[in-house]
Amino acid sequence: MELLGLLGTAVIGYLLGCLPHAYWLVRWTTGLDIRQCGTGNVGAANAYEVTGRLWVGVLVALLDMLKGYAAIQLAGLFPGGDFRTLATAAVMVVVGHNYNVFLRWAGGRGLAPAAGTLLAMSWLPLLLWLLLWLTGYAAIRRNVHVGNMTGTIATPILIATAPEALVRLLLQVPCPSMTQHTLFVLLLAVPIFLRHLQPIRDLFRQESARGSE
Repeated sequence: MELLGLLGTAVIGYLLGCLPHAYWLVRWTTGLDIRQCGTGNVGAANAYEVTGRLWVGVLVALLDMLKGYAAIQLAGLFPGGDFRTLATAAVMVVVGHNYNVFLRWAGGRGLAPAAGTLLAMSWLPLLLWLLLWLTGYAAIRRNVHVGNMTGTIATPILIATAPEALVRLLLQVPCPSMTQHTLFVLLLAVPIFLRHLQPIRDLFRQESARGSE
Protein backbone atom coordinates (compact mmCIF):
# COMPACT_ATOMS: atom_id res chain seq x y z
CA MET A 1 0.00 0.00 0.00
CA GLU A 2 2.84 2.40 0.84
CA LEU A 3 4.57 1.67 -2.49
CA LEU A 4 1.31 2.26 -4.37
CA GLY A 5 0.92 5.57 -2.57
CA LEU A 6 4.43 6.65 -3.58
CA LEU A 7 3.86 5.61 -7.20
CA GLY A 8 0.47 7.32 -7.30
CA THR A 9 1.76 10.60 -5.94
CA ALA A 10 4.79 10.43 -8.26
CA VAL A 11 2.49 10.12 -11.28
CA ILE A 12 0.13 12.85 -10.07
CA GLY A 13 3.05 15.15 -9.30
CA TYR A 14 4.62 14.61 -12.70
CA LEU A 15 1.34 15.16 -14.59
CA LEU A 16 0.60 18.33 -12.64
CA GLY A 17 4.11 19.52 -13.40
CA CYS A 18 3.42 18.94 -17.10
CA LEU A 19 0.67 21.57 -17.17
CA PRO A 20 2.45 24.09 -19.46
CA HIS A 21 0.94 27.40 -18.40
CA ALA A 22 3.64 29.45 -20.14
CA TYR A 23 3.14 27.55 -23.39
CA TRP A 24 -0.64 27.95 -23.27
CA LEU A 25 -0.70 31.63 -22.34
CA VAL A 26 1.92 32.64 -24.91
CA ARG A 27 0.11 30.65 -27.60
CA TRP A 28 -3.22 32.22 -26.59
CA THR A 29 -1.98 35.82 -26.44
CA THR A 30 0.44 35.85 -29.40
CA GLY A 31 0.00 32.65 -31.39
CA LEU A 32 3.72 31.91 -30.86
CA ASP A 33 5.37 28.73 -29.62
CA ILE A 34 7.39 29.79 -26.57
CA ARG A 35 9.86 26.95 -27.20
CA GLN A 36 10.91 28.72 -30.40
CA CYS A 37 11.12 32.23 -28.93
CA GLY A 38 13.44 34.08 -26.58
CA THR A 39 15.42 31.65 -24.48
CA GLY A 40 13.08 28.78 -25.37
CA ASN A 41 12.38 28.29 -21.66
CA VAL A 42 8.77 27.36 -20.88
CA GLY A 43 8.53 29.58 -17.82
CA ALA A 44 7.32 32.89 -16.45
CA ALA A 45 10.35 35.03 -17.34
CA ASN A 46 10.43 33.94 -20.97
CA ALA A 47 6.65 34.27 -21.23
CA TYR A 48 7.00 37.90 -20.18
CA GLU A 49 9.91 38.52 -22.56
CA VAL A 50 8.14 36.93 -25.53
CA THR A 51 4.78 38.64 -25.02
CA GLY A 52 6.02 41.92 -23.53
CA ARG A 53 3.09 41.70 -21.10
CA LEU A 54 3.86 41.74 -17.40
CA TRP A 55 0.51 40.21 -16.47
CA VAL A 56 1.33 37.12 -18.55
CA GLY A 57 4.61 36.57 -16.70
CA VAL A 58 3.01 37.12 -13.29
CA LEU A 59 0.07 34.83 -14.08
CA VAL A 60 2.38 32.08 -15.33
CA ALA A 61 4.47 32.32 -12.16
CA LEU A 62 1.40 32.14 -9.92
CA LEU A 63 -0.12 29.21 -11.83
CA ASP A 64 3.17 27.31 -11.75
CA MET A 65 3.45 27.90 -8.00
CA LEU A 66 -0.14 26.73 -7.63
CA LYS A 67 0.53 23.40 -9.35
CA GLY A 68 3.39 22.79 -6.91
CA TYR A 69 1.14 23.61 -3.96
CA ALA A 70 -1.70 21.50 -5.39
CA ALA A 71 0.58 18.48 -5.81
CA ILE A 72 1.26 18.47 -2.06
CA GLN A 73 -2.40 18.89 -1.16
CA LEU A 74 -3.42 16.01 -3.44
CA ALA A 75 -0.60 13.80 -2.17
CA GLY A 76 -1.85 14.36 1.36
CA LEU A 77 -5.15 12.71 0.43
CA PHE A 78 -3.48 9.38 -0.33
CA PRO A 79 -3.58 6.66 2.36
CA GLY A 80 -0.41 6.82 4.39
CA GLY A 81 0.43 10.25 3.04
CA ASP A 82 3.58 10.70 5.11
CA PHE A 83 6.50 13.05 4.50
CA ARG A 84 8.14 10.73 1.96
CA THR A 85 4.91 10.62 -0.06
CA LEU A 86 4.60 14.40 -0.07
CA ALA A 87 8.30 14.82 -0.90
CA THR A 88 7.93 12.43 -3.84
CA ALA A 89 5.06 14.50 -5.23
CA ALA A 90 7.09 17.69 -4.72
CA VAL A 91 10.15 16.44 -6.58
CA MET A 92 8.09 14.96 -9.41
CA VAL A 93 6.06 18.14 -10.00
CA VAL A 94 9.35 19.97 -10.59
CA VAL A 95 10.62 17.17 -12.84
CA GLY A 96 7.37 17.32 -14.84
CA HIS A 97 7.66 21.10 -15.16
CA ASN A 98 11.29 20.92 -16.30
CA TYR A 99 11.05 17.83 -18.53
CA ASN A 100 7.57 17.80 -20.03
CA VAL A 101 6.93 14.66 -22.08
CA PHE A 102 4.03 16.40 -23.86
CA LEU A 103 6.36 19.20 -25.03
CA ARG A 104 9.05 16.77 -26.21
CA TRP A 105 10.98 17.16 -22.94
CA ALA A 106 11.08 20.95 -23.10
CA GLY A 107 10.13 22.82 -19.94
CA GLY A 108 10.91 25.50 -17.44
CA ARG A 109 13.60 25.77 -14.79
CA GLY A 110 11.49 24.64 -11.84
CA LEU A 111 11.67 27.60 -9.48
CA ALA A 112 7.96 28.47 -9.33
CA PRO A 113 6.60 24.94 -8.76
CA ALA A 114 9.37 24.30 -6.23
CA ALA A 115 8.33 27.45 -4.36
CA GLY A 116 4.75 26.19 -4.35
CA THR A 117 5.76 22.86 -2.82
CA LEU A 118 7.87 24.58 -0.14
CA LEU A 119 4.99 26.88 0.78
CA ALA A 120 2.97 23.76 1.48
CA MET A 121 5.72 21.77 3.22
CA SER A 122 8.65 23.74 4.67
CA TRP A 123 9.23 27.49 4.71
CA LEU A 124 12.87 27.60 5.82
CA PRO A 125 14.38 26.34 2.52
CA LEU A 126 12.31 28.90 0.62
CA LEU A 127 13.41 31.75 2.88
CA LEU A 128 17.05 30.66 2.65
CA TRP A 129 16.85 30.36 -1.12
CA LEU A 130 15.50 33.91 -1.43
CA LEU A 131 18.25 35.27 0.84
CA LEU A 132 20.94 33.38 -1.05
CA TRP A 133 19.51 34.49 -4.39
CA LEU A 134 19.83 38.11 -3.31
CA THR A 135 23.39 37.45 -2.13
CA GLY A 136 24.43 35.73 -5.35
CA TYR A 137 22.74 38.28 -7.57
CA ALA A 138 24.07 41.36 -5.78
CA ALA A 139 27.53 40.18 -4.76
CA ILE A 140 28.67 38.12 -7.72
CA ARG A 141 27.51 39.19 -11.19
CA ARG A 142 24.08 40.81 -10.92
CA ASN A 143 22.78 38.06 -13.15
CA VAL A 144 19.47 36.29 -12.48
CA HIS A 145 20.83 32.86 -13.37
CA VAL A 146 23.82 33.30 -11.07
CA GLY A 147 21.44 34.22 -8.26
CA ASN A 148 19.29 31.18 -9.06
CA MET A 149 22.28 28.84 -9.07
CA THR A 150 23.67 30.32 -5.85
CA GLY A 151 20.40 29.71 -4.04
CA THR A 152 19.95 26.26 -5.53
CA ILE A 153 23.42 25.00 -4.58
CA ALA A 154 23.74 26.63 -1.16
CA THR A 155 20.24 26.01 0.23
CA PRO A 156 20.60 22.21 0.70
CA ILE A 157 23.99 22.77 2.37
CA LEU A 158 22.57 25.28 4.84
CA ILE A 159 19.51 23.12 5.48
CA ALA A 160 21.77 20.19 6.34
CA THR A 161 23.47 22.29 9.03
CA ALA A 162 20.43 24.27 10.24
CA PRO A 163 19.27 23.82 13.84
CA GLU A 164 16.53 21.21 14.01
CA ALA A 165 14.37 23.48 16.18
CA LEU A 166 14.40 26.17 13.48
CA VAL A 167 13.55 23.71 10.71
CA ARG A 168 10.66 22.26 12.70
CA LEU A 169 9.38 25.72 13.61
CA LEU A 170 8.79 26.43 9.92
CA LEU A 171 7.62 22.96 8.87
CA GLN A 172 4.07 22.82 7.55
CA VAL A 173 3.79 19.00 7.59
CA PRO A 174 5.12 16.39 10.04
CA CYS A 175 8.60 15.09 9.29
CA PRO A 176 10.05 12.16 11.26
CA SER A 177 13.71 13.06 10.80
CA MET A 178 15.94 15.88 9.61
CA THR A 179 17.71 13.41 7.31
CA GLN A 180 14.50 12.98 5.34
CA HIS A 181 14.00 16.74 5.23
CA THR A 182 17.54 17.41 4.02
CA LEU A 183 17.25 14.70 1.35
CA PHE A 184 13.97 16.22 0.18
CA VAL A 185 15.53 19.67 -0.24
CA LEU A 186 18.52 18.19 -2.05
CA LEU A 187 16.39 16.17 -4.49
CA LEU A 188 14.17 19.19 -5.11
CA ALA A 189 17.26 21.20 -6.04
CA VAL A 190 18.65 18.66 -8.54
CA PRO A 191 16.28 19.29 -11.51
CA ILE A 192 16.55 23.04 -10.91
CA PHE A 193 20.35 22.82 -10.91
CA LEU A 194 20.38 20.80 -14.13
CA ARG A 195 18.15 23.29 -15.94
CA HIS A 196 20.45 26.17 -14.97
CA LEU A 197 23.65 24.61 -16.28
CA GLN A 198 23.11 25.84 -19.84
CA PRO A 199 22.46 29.52 -19.02
CA ILE A 200 25.50 29.51 -16.73
CA ARG A 201 27.62 28.02 -19.53
CA ASP A 202 26.28 30.68 -21.90
CA LEU A 203 27.20 33.39 -19.41
CA PHE A 204 30.76 32.10 -19.11
CA ARG A 205 31.09 31.96 -22.90
CA GLN A 206 29.93 35.56 -23.17
CA GLU A 207 32.40 36.64 -20.49
CA SER A 208 35.21 34.76 -22.22
CA ALA A 209 34.36 36.35 -25.56
CA ARG A 210 34.42 39.83 -24.01
CA GLY A 211 37.74 39.10 -22.35
CA SER A 212 39.33 38.04 -25.62
CA GLU A 213 38.26 41.19 -27.49
